[in-house]
Amino acid sequence: MRLRSLSRVYEGSSRNDKIKYFLIQIKIIRVIKIAMKRLLTSFFAHRLTRQVKELYSSTLILNFAVSTVTIFEPVFLYLLFIDKYGLTKTLQLVMWFYLGVYIIYFLVLPLGAKFARRFGYEHSIAISTIFTAWFYLSLFGAAQNISFIFASIIIYALWKMFYWPAYHCDFAHFSAQGEQGRQISNLLVLESVIFILGPLFGGLILKFFGFNVLFILAALLMILSNVPMLLTKEKFEPADFSYSRAYRRLFSQANRRKMFSLLGFGEELIVLTIWPIFIYVAVKDFLGLGVITSISVLVTTIVFLYIGRVTDKGDGRWLLKYGVIFYFFSWLLRLIVRGLAGVFLVDVYSRIAKQSVAIPLTAITYKEAQDTSIIKTVLFFEMSLVLGKIIAGALAIILLQFFIPGWNSLFIMSALISLLYLLF
Repeated sequence: MRLRSLSRVYEGSSRNDKIKYFLIQIKIIRVIKIAMKRLLTSFFAHRLTRQVKELYSSTLILNFAVSTVTIFEPVFLYLLFIDKYGLTKTLQLVMWFYLGVYIIYFLVLPLGAKFARRFGYEHSIAISTIFTAWFYLSLFGAAQNISFIFASIIIYALWKMFYWPAYHCDFAHFSAQGEQGRQISNLLVLESVIFILGPLFGGLILKFFGFNVLFILAALLMILSNVPMLLTKEKFEPADFSYSRAYRRLFSQANRRKMFSLLGFGEELIVLTIWPIFIYVAVKDFLGLGVITSISVLVTTIVFLYIGRVTDKGDGRWLLKYGVIFYFFSWLLRLIVRGLAGVFLVDVYSRIAKQSVAIPLTAITYKEAQDTSIIKTVLFFEMSLVLGKIIAGALAIILLQFFIPGWNSLFIMSALISLLYLLF
């Protein structure tokens, strides 16, 4: 009735009044348009430096290569160990592989930081891609001769040594103050597009050509990822870095609470290794594994933008606290999930909850690095994270001695480990 009466008023109005109504409507539309534009642009970072843009480009190419194979990597090891040793101790052998990687990585990590500080972040990242390609080629060799698996462990650790300290230092050094959350979340969104296409591409390659072709293609793309960063000369001041002080700083009493909080990243080892195997066992198909991963990433992409914006509005700690609680329950939900639909929903929920923890935590770390010492802060962060994965790997191997196949025991362990984030 009210709309009809308004329409009668409009119809009975003079020509000038109708023009006024029309102009008012145009102004309202313009105001809404401006407000929407401001709202949408507030989700994106606007002060990207040249170095961050180069890092974005290089990371996206590298991550496309990695995303084609990384979700299938633990499954490859799982099937390889089944073929060589049978089903009984397969999950334990997978965990032994990654435990070996992270123990070596923990010992050589300060050397990676030392190299990056001496020769430059971009040079260190470029060298890491050679080891990345070499690693996947070594897995190709392991399929023919299992003894290659020991070389794979060492090469994988060296890849991480050259890549992660340099990556975090480069991002922390050149990211804009007040935009770290959005710059991290924006990169995550761009990576999400890559991680939507990558697993699908990898799944198709596996379905029609097998692991060998996939490993070779991934290796070539990894080498190409260096091009964006090497187009311009990196400017840096070489400096020395103490190996022993890195460990003293890690275990110092002043840093103990923060170190324990970062041990929470130990649960990531289970996410990156056991969870893909669990999904594969549920769907029993490489393409299905790729499809679930791709759709899950697509659904969670938009949420990442919001998380980054919220992080930049404050220090992000309140978001981190709530994120930890939600993430804790994502592990408990895995205990009751077995079907395809359930696996997909839990994967989506888990990704959103994890980024509610990871984005603010990483942004706070980058801000702290800019205010203090970038290399020291980043190295402490990465060493604590790796130590958490070593502890999680060792605990997983012990649990798998008593529980077979042991899925639920590992999920409960990861849920408890994730609560350590609350100490941050």
